[in-house]
Amino acid sequence: MSDGNRAIAPRKLRDEPLIRLVAINGVAGICVAMLVMGGIFLTNIGNLRVLVSNAEDPVLPVLMLAFALIITLGSVVIGSAIMLLGRQNRNDGSPGGRFFQSWSGSMKQAVVRAPARAGGSRNR
Repeated sequence: MSDGNRAIAPRKLRDEPLIRLVAINGVAGICVAMLVMGGIFLTNIGNLRVLVSNAEDPVLPVLMLAFALIITLGSVVIGSAIMLLGRQNRNDGSPGGRFFQSWSGSMKQAVVRAPARAGGSRNR
């Protein structure tokens, strides 16, 4: 009966594996976004570096680009990490085997017959 009186210790947020997965991959996505933004400005794609440097307030376009890249690339990194949760890197043919599985079957053309509509085609 002493088991019912025992206090359950609260779990800390850092102990939750899914939260930790999302946080680590979110930071990785932010790093990738900053690398891409640096590459965009370094290579001057679309003359963007010149446009931003000649802008009246150059901070605003940089923040807008950074925000869009962080949302996009951070979501890609987090989503790919979540989708790869159940995979194991095994080559023994069991489920969750190789990451890229090749298909060596032969392809055949499928013939599908569709009945013609009465009255032909109408343009409305």
